[in-house]
Amino acid sequence: MTNVLLHLHLALGAFLLLALAIDKVKAWRLGVLGASLALVITGAFNFMTRMTGAPAGWHAFIGIKLLLALHVIAMCVMIARGTGGAEKEARWRKGALGSCALVVVIGLYFSNFAR
Repeated sequence: MTNVLLHLHLALGAFLLLALAIDKVKAWRLGVLGASLALVITGAFNFMTRMTGAPAGWHAFIGIKLLLALHVIAMCVMIARGTGGAEKEARWRKGALGSCALVVVIGLYFSNFAR
């Protein structure tokens, strides 16, 4: 079961990254909002079940990853609302893409190299 949820979490993250990268957050509003909620739920579950025997010093990086992930979700929600101007939404999208890249790098490091 945990592998299924891990793969679901990764697929939802890829969907959110794709929506941000091709600027389809407004068009896919319900999918983006649903994926954001599901990412929070699956991420919390994966965190509770998979972080047994965590490597030394992981607390700071996982905390940074969580804050960056919340930044990505907040920017997606703000873009999906559609209340900002075009320039502001472009800036939000660039910031969310940068945070998303850092979330992926930290996640890949701790799931593949730090163990």
